[in-house]
Amino acid sequence: MQTAALIVNGKSRRGRDWFRLADAELRELGLNLVESHLVRRPEALSARVSGAIGKGIPLVCVGGGDGTLSAVAGEFVGRESILGIIPAGTGNAFARDLGIPTNIRDSAKLVVEGIPEPVDLGQVDGRCFVNLATVGLSTLIAENLDAGAKRRFGRVAYLGALFKAVSKGKRFDAKIQLPDEELAFRSIQIVIGNGRYHAGPFPVTPEAGIQTGKLAGYSVNSSRKGVLIRYALRLWLGRHVDMDEVVPFSAPDITVATTPIRRITVDGETKLQTPGRFRSLPGAIRVMVAPRETGPDGTLHSR
Repeated sequence: MQTAALIVNGKSRRGRDWFRLADAELRELGLNLVESHLVRRPEALSARVSGAIGKGIPLVCVGGGDGTLSAVAGEFVGRESILGIIPAGTGNAFARDLGIPTNIRDSAKLVVEGIPEPVDLGQVDGRCFVNLATVGLSTLIAENLDAGAKRRFGRVAYLGALFKAVSKGKRFDAKIQLPDEELAFRSIQIVIGNGRYHAGPFPVTPEAGIQTGKLAGYSVNSSRKGVLIRYALRLWLGRHVDMDEVVPFSAPDITVATTPIRRITVDGETKLQTPGRFRSLPGAIRVMVAPRETGPDGTLHSR
């Protein structure tokens, strides 16, 4: 019987409702849960996860969304413990990247019956992230997003925040330093992704992937409403980087500087500001996934 811990963020969208279900499912599937915690203060999550890893618990299951996983992912770097994911957030982009189901039974089954797979993390100024870091519009969206509405309405809550952000958004001067070139723009939005998806099931760029050893991103270089509407429509089709006003880039090491200074949103949290150095940490942690193969686009595919 495998020894494991379960730590669930009670502030994530479904964390409070799913905690007892997840505990029961994992035990029924044969895990020996030596620790099981519903954490009601998000700032206590890292300490709980770090404590379980420090005790040598081989499988640490974490319930929450991308923000939860981003907050604790760094605790697994260089450690033997494997991360098991119970997707209990709103977007769950990291889980989608890894092909992890978003219903409680199937995700619990995968945690128990899957295999450990090394996956990349992103890092900005020493802080790890699993999915996305942004400068510009997305920061305004995060600031205008009502936590209660997010819990009740899920992704629909982002629409109101998006409209407010577009009305307030202003362009800024940006310099993006890559290993072999420097890019300069008048940007309204810079996106840098560790994984393949963002804003739902939409690729960051065609080459983005969770096991490429690179970060992929783009800059939106217009504030005209017509351009932003086209950008939103093409985002749904995965064709936003075909626009002249959208410039893609990819590298293992990226530095972003802006004038004026802008806040950086990291998986929904706005605690950093430009300039920022973004790095890929290839294969930094091991996550339980279904047996799968990596396709040419860097996406994990079931065998």
